[in-house]
Amino acid sequence: MTGIENILILPFKDMSVVFGENEDARCPVCGKVFTTGEVVESASDVLTEHMFSLLKDRTDIELIPSSQAQGVMSILLTEKNKELHDRDLLVEIGRALNADAVVAGYIYRFRERVGGKYSADSPASVAFDIHLVRVVDRRLLWSGHFDETQRPLSDDLLELGTFLKRRARWITAKEMAISGLNDMFKSFPSSTNTSTNQ
Repeated sequence: MTGIENILILPFKDMSVVFGENEDARCPVCGKVFTTGEVVESASDVLTEHMFSLLKDRTDIELIPSSQAQGVMSILLTEKNKELHDRDLLVEIGRALNADAVVAGYIYRFRERVGGKYSADSPASVAFDIHLVRVVDRRLLWSGHFDETQRPLSDDLLELGTFLKRRARWITAKEMAISGLNDMFKSFPSSTNTSTNQ
């Protein structure tokens, strides 16, 4: 990522609050459509903290934590700026904190499993996406998307690898989200790679 040294990590935004549950919601950055659903209260913190942990050991970038953005976001979200497109808002927040790029995530569903590890009445269901936007030109440098509801192996034999990876059990929403983030960030660009993953 040429010219990207400081990256601002913003907290994940709960899109079920914006659109309501069981609605088709379009991502405000990339336009991809997700079906919204229940989002448990801890979801934003779980995803934001794990995303930060995945990037904090990178030697080619310096992270600006989301806590530093709270005041700036409050100021920018005034009547004057309510009409700002989400990508423009991300850029303005990044510019105010001298960031070269901003990482922003949106949560559409984070529904917890109902039942036990080996017998679930209702499986975990998680959907979110993440975007890396360069401040200087608003360019989308990278995107990652995750949208999954766990299903029994009998419904889809093509998921055998995932089923075995999860030790043949029903997982929690947090476990599903962490696994999705880990896989997603394998493609996060390095200083020599600026390709967009969509």
